[in-house]
Amino acid sequence: MGVHAFIVPLRSMQTHAPLPGVEIRDCGYKVGLNGVDNGALRFHNVRIPRDNLLNKFGDVSREGVYSSPLPTPNKRFAATLGELVGGRVGLAAGSVGVLKAAATIAIRYSLLRQQFGPPNKPETVILDYQSQQGRLIPMLASSYAFHFATEYLVDRYVEMKRTRDDEVIADVHALSAGLKSYVTAYTAKSLSICREACGGHGYAAVNRFGSLRNDHDIFQTFEGDNTVLLQQVAADLLKQFKKKFEGGALTVTWKYLRDSMGTYLSQTNPVVTHRDGEGHLRDPNFQLDAFRYRTARLLQTAALRLRKLTKQHGSFEAWNYCLNHLLTLAESHIETVILEKFIEAVHRCEDKTGKSHLKLLCDLYALDRIWNDIGTYRNQDYVAPNKAKAIHRLVEQLCHEVRLVATELVDAFKIPDYILRAPIGLKSKQYSEYSQIIGF
Repeated sequence: MGVHAFIVPLRSMQTHAPLPGVEIRDCGYKVGLNGVDNGALRFHNVRIPRDNLLNKFGDVSREGVYSSPLPTPNKRFAATLGELVGGRVGLAAGSVGVLKAAATIAIRYSLLRQQFGPPNKPETVILDYQSQQGRLIPMLASSYAFHFATEYLVDRYVEMKRTRDDEVIADVHALSAGLKSYVTAYTAKSLSICREACGGHGYAAVNRFGSLRNDHDIFQTFEGDNTVLLQQVAADLLKQFKKKFEGGALTVTWKYLRDSMGTYLSQTNPVVTHRDGEGHLRDPNFQLDAFRYRTARLLQTAALRLRKLTKQHGSFEAWNYCLNHLLTLAESHIETVILEKFIEAVHRCEDKTGKSHLKLLCDLYALDRIWNDIGTYRNQDYVAPNKAKAIHRLVEQLCHEVRLVATELVDAFKIPDYILRAPIGLKSKQYSEYSQIIGF
């Protein structure tokens, strides 16, 4: 009847020794998170009472008759795994916390460390170098973007638990899978970038990049492997795409697909593709349209490819032939959702200075993502060469502007020194603290 969940006693309540028929082994040391024990179990003819079945999705009567509100083993399996959603929500939010900590350590150190400079003048703070800004400032913008996206995810998860509404459940399942995958993968890469950006001091264990990297690494594969989770997002997008053309209702997160697909997929306007003024590039409407255009085009072409290849090779092989396309589609959609939530957060902010800083970060998040995938936009003639160059110049300009308020922006995370615990990332007295630790 498929996979089911049971309560199985493992140890004696009196002696804590394994119960008869139960073997327990420790899996040994891991790359990180060694404060959490991982074990292996083997059972030899262990019996449990009928009451130990967790019977929300399937039950057995005293007479031995099986019943379930779900018609197939696949649906029961999906419902059982659906309980992992809470874990994915927690991992996405936790990964943002790790990214904030790493960015704080690297940026504070980069504001302190000096290296080289003009003749007969003081050495230059390394965050004033364009190369260092390019490494760390977009990461800071992403930290804020992810904060607002995961905040929205938590709110939707609470709503799901409160209402048990089917539409909200479907939305949260796909959104949690996508954000968990995207955020944890980004944070994992960023931890290595932060380590390298801090040079030799970044390699010192006391400055925590190594332990953060090792402890966070598993975030990419537990509660669902990231590559598999992105496929779930792609599958849900394709289902929503099909609903659109069959007249069905779309869930909240996919609402932009309600807009005419032709708007995004029609011949691009030559006037718009060449517009390269700063006001236009920093317009949230242009940014959202660009993100949505990319997702809509990827979605339509994926659907057409799958339809064609399924007829030739069957559904499994067709999916595999299109797999990289589908992963790109899922990431594009999640980037769009993140941008939407960031723009909404900017609009909500009532403090004038805070709103100005958030707008800087939001523009940098959007334009940096467009620049990183500029080949796609150029291939589709969505962005003309002059506009592509203007986007690149503006990304560098925004990095410089954000650098000027970088101290305030990392301080706004409000991570206490006793939590951060990295000498080079403390708010003050970094070198004296570091010197004391190494024995001077």
